[in-house]
Amino acid sequence: MTVDCQWIEKNLEALFCGRLNEEESRFARSHIDSCATCGREARALNAIDPLIKSHFQRELEIARRPRVFHRARVFGLAGVAASVAIVLLLVLMHPSNTTPVVPPTAGLSTGAPVASNEPTRPIKEEEAAEIKRAKPEPSSPVDRKRLPPLPPVTVNSPDFLVTDPAGYSHTLDEYRGRVVLIAVWSQDQTESIANIERLHRANSTNPKFRLLGVSKVRQLKPANTTFPIFYNEGSKLFGAQPGEFVLLDENGTAELRGSLTKDVENLRKILQGK
Repeated sequence: MTVDCQWIEKNLEALFCGRLNEEESRFARSHIDSCATCGREARALNAIDPLIKSHFQRELEIARRPRVFHRARVFGLAGVAASVAIVLLLVLMHPSNTTPVVPPTAGLSTGAPVASNEPTRPIKEEEAAEIKRAKPEPSSPVDRKRLPPLPPVTVNSPDFLVTDPAGYSHTLDEYRGRVVLIAVWSQDQTESIANIERLHRANSTNPKFRLLGVSKVRQLKPANTTFPIFYNEGSKLFGAQPGEFVLLDENGTAELRGSLTKDVENLRKILQGK
């Protein structure tokens, strides 16, 4: 006959209770002596107190006897008892290596939120108002007034140097090959602002045209306008003042100068031919 680890496992109950015949016992002992795993299990079995072994043998014999329940209804419990015995033996032979659970020490946080039995206190109207006031307010356009003043214009200043509201600088080099209208505006010149907006909308679809609404001071963009605004960064702006314009050709040369109120009609006609 062939005895291997699987055979030993299937006959574990018989081996423990001494129910193997002479030949089976001889082959089983021979395999156990040559197999480290089965030998370890056998040593664990032999280490069990003889009284416990005797108790299991007695209980197994009792469990194999048929019992009568409820008016001669016979239930065979041998299989159930044998299964229980095998499970107990495996538990004894393979002690658990799991770490014992240590109850949490009082005063230490376990990381999980602890539910409170206290009723939730309603927020009063005064507290709600305070919470609303504590919410950060969005940046206000008035913050622009806190920006540093624009640099002064000197004899050594460039002809054109501006920045957009995002803080990026712009020079004429990036507008080469296009007709550029530099319109200098101020908040108190509503007519000039309205004319700049009309010129922008009338020529915004022309890919060769660029309108730059330049302010000499940091001020808010006029309401209801769409033309791009810039801030002068100490450049001469070709001598243009608030309420005036300078029209540059594709080479960056001043082609026309004038007022945004008196000369705007002449400017409009010239731009139509561009």
